Amino acid sequence: MAEANGDPSDGVSGADKRGKGPVVEESIEELVSRMKLTAAESSKLFIDDRADVQEKPIWALAGKILVPKPKIFHIQTIADVLRPAWGNPKGLVFRDGVPNMFVAELPSERERDRIWERSPWTVNKHPVVLENFKRCQRPSELRFDCMPIWIRVMNIPFNLNDNWGKMIASRVGDFISVDTSNSKLVSGKYLRARVSINVHEPLQHWMAIDSTLRESCDWYEIKYENLSYFCFSCGLLGHSDLVCPEPAERDDKGMLPYGPSLRVPDERKKKAAQYTWDNFAGGSSAQAAPDDGVYQQNGQGGRVPVDKQGPLFIPPDVNGGCTGKRARWRSRWARFSRS
Repeated sequence: MAEANGDPSDGVSGADKRGKGPVVEESIEELVSRMKLTAAESSKLFIDDRADVQEKPIWALAGKILVPKPKIFHIQTIADVLRPAWGNPKGLVFRDGVPNMFVAELPSERERDRIWERSPWTVNKHPVVLENFKRCQRPSELRFDCMPIWIRVMNIPFNLNDNWGKMIASRVGDFISVDTSNSKLVSGKYLRARVSINVHEPLQHWMAIDSTLRESCDWYEIKYENLSYFCFSCGLLGHSDLVCPEPAERDDKGMLPYGPSLRVPDERKKKAAQYTWDNFAGGSSAQAAPDDGVYQQNGQGGRVPVDKQGPLFIPPDVNGGCTGKRARWRSRWARFSRS
């Protein structure tokens, strides 16, 4: 788990938003050293805060939501989204910080590690960057510059082992782990690895690998799992191309440098879409009915209307008692079955 260690700043990383290098900011110590202080300012206040530390340790994570200014999420909105996403563990407490920042106190180390290992998380599709939290830290010491994420390097050769997989994944971000088979080979259609990427740098969508055995240098596409909002112009997380401060030029086809192909398709949404389409064609939820002159079976357990009053005649009960969007979808499928 990443440790927070940074310079006193405005609560963000020392790198600028475009990833062009560190921003040199004068620290408070440097500023004070050039000032003429009064006697009250020069005197130090000593506090032994060890007595206030409870015997029971606090397991906490600090988080920051990457959103374009001036958008701000209220702490209650953050809690309402993340609490059910994290499984609503008993004892979870959200505390407010600076705008779009929060501290989540967890009941145990196991819960904290579970939430960390399943990141990235999102709030209204905006990425949440987590950081390990210590109670003696200042808000300005939290960097929020790295986010763990699963990546896929597509169409890689079959002979690559886990050592090569580690080297390839390290070119995208700080290596965490890699998926391998029992034979220690990176098998399948892609290399799947978990890395920690810098959120202040553009997403990487290609990688060149020069293979001695293949005797060629090939380009490999990179995809990201559970990828949230990112800019199609600059490739940075947290905002869209509509509000990008430095929009990119479009090519001859009107395309921006980045696109939705960086995202790995959500298999759950694909299955849900297939389930809905199966229902149109007469899935398990459709009840078989006899041919009564109003609608008849289509051979798959579903029902289609009989054309009695024109080409768009849809009896009210053909939707199986459904209303709203589901009824409209069933009606459309009925028309499609007749065509």
